Amino acid sequence: MSRVFITPTGILRERWREAFPAARAAAKMARLTEQVLSDTGSLWLDAAQLPEQLRMPRVIAACALGRPVVVMVGVPAEGEAHAFLNAGAVGYCHVEAAPEQLQEIATVVEHGGLWMPPALLQRFLALTTRAAGSQVPQVQPLNELTSRELMVAEQVARGASNREIAEILSITERTVKAHLSAIFEKLQVRDRVQLALKMNNVPTYHTVN
Repeated sequence: MSRVFITPTGILRERWREAFPAARAAAKMARLTEQVLSDTGSLWLDAAQLPEQLRMPRVIAACALGRPVVVMVGVPAEGEAHAFLNAGAVGYCHVEAAPEQLQEIATVVEHGGLWMPPALLQRFLALTTRAAGSQVPQVQPLNELTSRELMVAEQVARGASNREIAEILSITERTVKAHLSAIFEKLQVRDRVQLALKMNNVPTYHTVN
């Protein structure tokens, strides 16, 4: 399975190749054949070099191709992130994201999840928490979690990043990721956004509205 980067230059950046050795680049979406798309795990739209007025039309066109779309920008912004996600994209990140982060994003979006930069995600979850008030999460689903998994889930609901959770609980980031995988499976959620909404008793029919 390959990843396709749609970029005006038609050239892969070094960090993109490092993250995905089998990645392909395309300057125009019209050049992507059905055969290429059938073997594509996700589409990555380089919007950093696009004029602002062209970004949304390109995002919509990319989403129409039927593969998970990640939009990459030079300066991530909360309003733009929500607009693109509402248009059908499932990821939003910095165009210079590190290879390890690109791989993490691919794993999330290709398994049906949603990804946005931690800072934007924390603000989104903070707003969700305030909107939900002080409701107590439903007890029955949470009974399936171990005490450590519950601690991790509570930190996610507060908007903490993996690194922050690791520091708070004195564990490694690798352990945090392992706990999150178990939590997602037990609570039947796709990503940390849905987990936070579930912890705050907010319906999770959609990850972003």
